[in-house]
Amino acid sequence: MRRKILDLRQIQEAALRQATVAPTDENYSESLDHGTAEEERLDIISFFLDGREYAFEVSSAVEVLKLRTLTEVPKTPSFVLGILSVRGEMVPVIDLNGRFGETAQGKKTGRILVASVDDLKAGFIVERLSGVKEVPVSSIDGDLAGFDEPCRGFLKGLVKGVSIIRLLDAGKLMEFRQDEA
Repeated sequence: MRRKILDLRQIQEAALRQATVAPTDENYSESLDHGTAEEERLDIISFFLDGREYAFEVSSAVEVLKLRTLTEVPKTPSFVLGILSVRGEMVPVIDLNGRFGETAQGKKTGRILVASVDDLKAGFIVERLSGVKEVPVSSIDGDLAGFDEPCRGFLKGLVKGVSIIRLLDAGKLMEFRQDEA
């Protein structure tokens, strides 16, 4: 059997057709970036209140405390249940139902989720914690048209997925006017 001898040009053409050239470091890095490009995500801490799921951004959450006896403060809005000393700092505790404009529950069970935004800090009474979740930023819908719940004015958006999670703006919840007292 006779072998066919290829000239140099034919060998180069055959090599180009096979395209089995090892990638350069630059090509390798680009292919990794392309293959692992993930969607931006947001960490939230979610909790339940009256059967609805709410959340704060984890960056706002400070700690979770067992419900304790609060010191009442006169001439405060009805949704401010009192104050609590947290590591030597006096923190107002807010009933979220009352803050949303509904009848304040004044719950005696649950947890206090302490949140901080800038220099403001407050505790919020929640029934139970659901935990920390990582959600895609694209799943947060900031369009609240047609969403008619009392918490609407305090929302950053709705996290859509298996269920709807109401993403609250902790800063808005902590700000209130003197005439609300």
